[in-house]
Amino acid sequence: MTISYSGNFFRLLLRWKGSIWRSVWRELFLFLFLFYAIRFTAPHFFDWADPDETKGYRKIFKVMCNEFHEYTKMIPLTFLLGFYVSNVVSRWWRQFECLKWPEDFLSILCLLLPSKESRPARHQIARYLNLTSALAWRDVSTKIRLRFPCLRNIIDAGLLTEKEYEKLQDINEPSPGIRWLTPLHWVQQLIDAEIAAGRGSVNYVSVAMNELKAFRISFRRLYCHDWVCVPLVYTQVAALATYSYFFFCLFGRQDLNHDDFYSLDSFFPLFTVVQFLFFVGWFKVGQDLMRPFGLDDDDFELSYILDRNIVTSFTIVDSLQDDDPPKFEEDVFWKHHSEQQQMHQNMFLPKVPSSLKWGRIDLSRNAHKHPPKLHTYLEMKNQDPEEYKNRKNNKFIAW
Repeated sequence: MTISYSGNFFRLLLRWKGSIWRSVWRELFLFLFLFYAIRFTAPHFFDWADPDETKGYRKIFKVMCNEFHEYTKMIPLTFLLGFYVSNVVSRWWRQFECLKWPEDFLSILCLLLPSKESRPARHQIARYLNLTSALAWRDVSTKIRLRFPCLRNIIDAGLLTEKEYEKLQDINEPSPGIRWLTPLHWVQQLIDAEIAAGRGSVNYVSVAMNELKAFRISFRRLYCHDWVCVPLVYTQVAALATYSYFFFCLFGRQDLNHDDFYSLDSFFPLFTVVQFLFFVGWFKVGQDLMRPFGLDDDDFELSYILDRNIVTSFTIVDSLQDDDPPKFEEDVFWKHHSEQQQMHQNMFLPKVPSSLKWGRIDLSRNAHKHPPKLHTYLEMKNQDPEEYKNRKNNKFIAW
């Protein structure tokens, strides 16, 4: 799951799991190794190959380093990475929105089939919804695939029976790829059978079918996101721009003025390393969020979500539906409105402080002292001036 974090600036920098340090440390180590290898090897090579400097190897190397430094200014790396990562992040969030929760449909189902005689059907429908999630998510998520390598493991988890397994196998042979849709079709048949038996309310059928349709659409969108990835050429352009930029930095950021001992780059390329962390870390964000159903730190924890949905589903259709709501009790809000009504009905009663208080704040008196400020108004023209004598009433908020 996405790593949760909080704290001050230094505590955020010292985190390791899901951090920039964990993402780029291999590339940074390789970059520094090559950088210092060029720095320490080049002078000895020139002393050996051209001791009298008659061939001009040292001068050619300096010219090449200066040209490479100018080449780094010609790569629009900020524009390329910014556009690339923004598209990947928006796609990453849309994939998370495709994870449909079952409680919306099950709440409508409890209104559609409220009787105790329909409890087996409600329970079976709740199991079928989670069975659909397990069947669909194991096709796109590495974590769910490791949890359920085959359908026999779903039987061991209790989401599938032997007879249902045989039916799924029979359906999958002539029509591959429709196996995850089958439990949703069983849900429709169960609802139709309950209504035909007179145990369901026909008023909520349309609402329930719309919720079931939204549930089915979420899986179809999830499959589409898994099938259609970001175009390869887009990722190649971003990768080529990022790594070619720092390849030129290997030569362009070399300290060619060996007489200046006060230069920081003569010891450590600090600004180049900071750029490396920014740009390569930025590119790594796009790579890690490209497929959020893997085993990375910031990938979605679908195994936990599936367990959560199973517990929530059976709680709604079994425990909550069979448990009567609590009887009415007078709360502080009810008492507050009763006091206000008594004061309005009898003007001779002495005014008493409101009982609706939270800490030191009297909500009944102070809640409306700070209304929201309305910034944008529209004048209502061509109106009768007698109807709007006050200028304030001649303007209305434009939402």
